Amino acid sequence: MASAQGLGEVKGTVKTTSGTPIAGALVSLRGRGAPVAVRSDTRGSFDFGRLAGGLYEIDVSARGFETFRGGAIAVGPNGTSIQVTLAPLQPASLLVVGHAFSNGASTLSTAPVPSVEINAQEYAAQGVTRVSDILSDALSTTVYPIIGGGLNAPAVVALRGPDPSETLVDVDGHQVNNGSTGDFDLSLLDPADLESVQVIYGIAPSALYGPNTLGGALNVVTLEPTLTQQDLERFSYGSYGTFTGTLQASGSDGRFGYAVSFHRMTSAGQLDNAAFPNTIVGTPSPGTCTLQTCPVGNDMSAQSDLAKLRYSFGDGGFIGLSFYDQAVYRDLSATLSSIGPPSASTSGKPLYSNFSGSSVESNDDAYGLDLYLPLGSQSSILLRHQTSLVSQIVNGGAAGSSPYLYNDRDLIGDDTLEFDHTLSHAQLSFKASLTGEDLTTDNILGVIYADSYAQNPVAQDEGVSAWPSPLDSVTTTNAYATIQHLGQTERWIGGLYTDDPTPKLHYSFAAYDSDYSTFGHSIDPRFGFVWTPTAESAVRASVGSTFQSPQLPTFIVPTSAQPIPVVAGYASIGNKGATAERSTEYDLGYERLFALTGHDVHASLDVYRTDLHNGVATFYGPKQCTTDTVTLAGIASGLYPDCLSYPVNVTREVYQGVELRTQTQLTPGLTLLASYDIDSAYIQSFPPSAADGVVPFEQDLGVPLHKIALALEDEGPRFSYYAGLLYEGDYNELNLPPYATLRAGMTWHVRSCDLTLAGENLT
Repeated sequence: MASAQGLGEVKGTVKTTSGTPIAGALVSLRGRGAPVAVRSDTRGSFDFGRLAGGLYEIDVSARGFETFRGGAIAVGPNGTSIQVTLAPLQPASLLVVGHAFSNGASTLSTAPVPSVEINAQEYAAQGVTRVSDILSDALSTTVYPIIGGGLNAPAVVALRGPDPSETLVDVDGHQVNNGSTGDFDLSLLDPADLESVQVIYGIAPSALYGPNTLGGALNVVTLEPTLTQQDLERFSYGSYGTFTGTLQASGSDGRFGYAVSFHRMTSAGQLDNAAFPNTIVGTPSPGTCTLQTCPVGNDMSAQSDLAKLRYSFGDGGFIGLSFYDQAVYRDLSATLSSIGPPSASTSGKPLYSNFSGSSVESNDDAYGLDLYLPLGSQSSILLRHQTSLVSQIVNGGAAGSSPYLYNDRDLIGDDTLEFDHTLSHAQLSFKASLTGEDLTTDNILGVIYADSYAQNPVAQDEGVSAWPSPLDSVTTTNAYATIQHLGQTERWIGGLYTDDPTPKLHYSFAAYDSDYSTFGHSIDPRFGFVWTPTAESAVRASVGSTFQSPQLPTFIVPTSAQPIPVVAGYASIGNKGATAERSTEYDLGYERLFALTGHDVHASLDVYRTDLHNGVATFYGPKQCTTDTVTLAGIASGLYPDCLSYPVNVTREVYQGVELRTQTQLTPGLTLLASYDIDSAYIQSFPPSAADGVVPFEQDLGVPLHKIALALEDEGPRFSYYAGLLYEGDYNELNLPPYATLRAGMTWHVRSCDLTLAGENLT
């Protein structure tokens, strides 16, 4: 029996994220002796009285709110004060949403996976207009400008590796990776329309988000209904004639909850109708070009609309409808236009590639239905459906110049059914998912003039158009193009079991049974383990297998009589025998709370490794083609040398690294965040036929080997400011020497109005 000196008083409060007390919340503590539980009163307060000293685990649940699980707290003779924040129930969330503080210090998570939840609204208030820009500061996260940089350029994201298609991207918990390039353009999403961006590193079994990801998953959570009325009007004006406006409203009326948002953004761009030389003409707009120059620009116009309606049942269940629409116009002429080095073919003058008149018009629509049904106090069922349609039209010479610049229409239907059951100190979940995709795309297999120009340059003066544009090539014999109708079906069932047998020991098991129409069947088990010897320290480890399915264009093989253009000496086709890339992943982490010179510090260190067993590389035939086009029938009959190239699963690759995160509370409102990572990505082995200049064990281009992020944020009652510095080392995605960028801003709070002055790329 504990002595009086070993007892400590335990009490606290439970509130919403907006500070409203939550009455009737069930607060449970497990540690010394039998578990104890109390409920919060009308002020959100609870009191356990005096408990035996030691380590405890806290769980908090309330009807209509996300359950907070697994916070570790220490009870001592001086007493313990606990403050818990619960978020409204969000079926889109992949993380434990909520926070618990013990005597003012954050509690450690007992999840087996490192994760980050980024407040999108804070970034929107700081003037950030693209989700991809938010993720630039995140550890082991590489944002790729896929067709060039600039304010209006598309951008995709890769976690812990060089390939964006290997990162699972969800919007409101629904997978949105497209089957054409395998990724999702995050520059289309504006932070003003969002609640948060959740980054889940690795594949440890913390949530059933899906079996097909290497390195982790991103979940973008759009604006959700709130318990109290909240309105927002935000307008901003910036450089290059950039204007943004946002109108939002959310709240509840009885059992009805709602959230609506309207956002508009326009920009003239860094280059507005600027004259650019014209050695190789793209497809200029009629009447705007001469033989010497064509105007280029990178203006942009975007509009998004969001609406969510939710009806709550008396038992805590609800049914919800959601709608999202975004339309974007981008002038890509300046982004794609480039200057090449002088050569004999241009009489010693630079070679200008002008894409005047090139633009993209895209539209993204999504419709969703959520049904949440509690089954008593311990179980629940969540049924979710979403239909999304992403389409784009590419105008001018940009059409077909990149896999991201095809005219396409991608229809995805995503259905999930999840069952959750809570045990005394464990939780069991099952999830079934069915995703169908219908992709219609212009697939352009190659452009001959690029090869012809390299092998047979001709003398030409600046301003003389000697070669056809990519679009011209599509309409002549220089390339083979066709409209492709592609589709795939993804089915998987996943099970997750998490158990906390003691306040110090926490483990979880997960397994997926998948069936993909593109490659077949897969079973992928995963295991995670967390040890919390004290309330201030945690050790975690995880291991598991995963895969990445091939992209749909991988399987496109022309018929034997169709002409295949020869580019750089080879005729490229798909491979109907391609299969999924498979990998084994390992993660080891340590997390610690401590005081440094009187300031609370939260630090974590993670080491990870991904062994990719059969990565995709391009096979090259033993000889090069000697003609401009070939056919499969001709190659089979021996008319041409064996000059085919196609994707094959042959490489062994490694992604490994170290991630360090720290957060220090300097004053009640001033926070310093610092992070550093080393990300190494390289190919171990491959057959000589797939080499193509790759050097074994050399760092992949586009993955910065070193990355440092520093941020200082001060939130005061009348004045706030922030500053963020990002450093990227060699091999970065911009192919530049090591560089650093700075963003900063300040905000004045005047009654219900905020005035912000912010800047990006200040270096």
